[in-house]
Amino acid sequence: MVKKNKKSRFLLALLVYISIFFFLLIISMVIDTTYDAKKLFSACIAAYVIIGICLIIHIGTSGGDFFEPITFISILYMMLFIFEPMIDVYEDNLNWFGGNYTSFGVKGTWIAIAGYLGFFIGYRVERFSFATFSYNKLRYKVKKKPEEMEDDAYYTKVAVIFWIVCYFISVLFLLLSGKSLAFILTGGLTGNGDLLESRKMLGALSMFSYCLVGAWMLYFVYGKNKSLKVITFILTVFIYYIRGYRFIIIIFVLAPIVFVYLYKQKRPKFVTITAAIIVMIIFVGFVAAARNSVRYGGGISNDMVNWDAALEQVKDNFRIYKTYYALVGYVPQETNYLHGQQIFLYTAFMFVPRIIWKSKPETSAGLYLIRDAISESAFLSGTAYPIIGEFYIEFGSAGVVIFMFLYGYLNKSWLNRYGLSYSKFDKIMYSILLLSNFQIVIRGYTPSNFYMVIFFVLPLLFIKFLKGIKRI
Repeated sequence: MVKKNKKSRFLLALLVYISIFFFLLIISMVIDTTYDAKKLFSACIAAYVIIGICLIIHIGTSGGDFFEPITFISILYMMLFIFEPMIDVYEDNLNWFGGNYTSFGVKGTWIAIAGYLGFFIGYRVERFSFATFSYNKLRYKVKKKPEEMEDDAYYTKVAVIFWIVCYFISVLFLLLSGKSLAFILTGGLTGNGDLLESRKMLGALSMFSYCLVGAWMLYFVYGKNKSLKVITFILTVFIYYIRGYRFIIIIFVLAPIVFVYLYKQKRPKFVTITAAIIVMIIFVGFVAAARNSVRYGGGISNDMVNWDAALEQVKDNFRIYKTYYALVGYVPQETNYLHGQQIFLYTAFMFVPRIIWKSKPETSAGLYLIRDAISESAFLSGTAYPIIGEFYIEFGSAGVVIFMFLYGYLNKSWLNRYGLSYSKFDKIMYSILLLSNFQIVIRGYTPSNFYMVIFFVLPLLFIKFLKGIKRI
């Protein structure tokens, strides 16, 4: 049965791959655009062919799985560097903050291809020797009991305490930032939401809102009170919504769904996935349209979003490839690489509260490069670059390949350590880490992403720490 499912998935994937290739080939022959745009479209087709072959190899040798990191990351990666650029070429929507960086797109695309190959090798390597798979272990591994019994009551107690403490800290941060309690508890529907400059002095407090994901997941799995689960879920969503964390909300909402599928060893049907994507497009579009209004104290109106506007908001999240193109054209031609200033140095002191370190830099050197490469308005608007954008401005093309290799190896390690475990605790950890890739791939900013992941799973790490003390 396993081999039959594996073969059918491989044939289906191959059919879809070939069909999409010929469709893109036809579009490339009839499209009417500039010379640079046509070159970019052709480079994107080459990227599709190479990345697609990697995925076909993976599906053919391991069977593939919807909840594998390589699946999530590959979809996001192809949207960023292949499909969205193609859509923008077709729609003649290539300008970005008043500039056009399409001429750097071919170079940027080939660097992206090299980065993906690094990721693929890192993911496929196990202990630095190529891993072989006879079947998909994530889904079909023979179920067995965890080696260590799980203490549901103990986990529930820790989850509740952690959620209460972190929720209180999150509310305190918002209150000190100028939001009223009514504004916080109703998700911006009522009350005052003025934004104060003092929030910059308390940025470290905002990190604790990430802990709500891990704490709530622990209670969702081990807790018994359904009403409490619903109430804490809504209050957590309100916290993230007021902060404008649309991708964090998606991670939070999807985490329990992914956990249930993983623990029951089931997978969503195509119709379910399609419906979920449509709901996410509408939701992300609404949050994106309302985020600035709510974040800066405004209200919410019913006309903030419609389907077309929602779709555009989602596409805008993938159009940050243009920021990446601009950086490829600016570094190192106009300025030197950063050589770790952002990934290592700024990550090290980002968590230090500004109230303690008065002269702490306002932001990292990598974000200032956006101002220099594009414009002041791009910098002030908060536009970001995808994951390889940061690797490129730090260490160039070689940095993209090396860091993507490590990123692939790290995700494979998470899969082996937590994804293949049948412990509910490990499944919680894996669900959160898997979904964190949404933010990591689309927003290439290590200082923020590093602490985001740490605080996501901090409640679980705390339990592991306490269990380790008990063994001593």
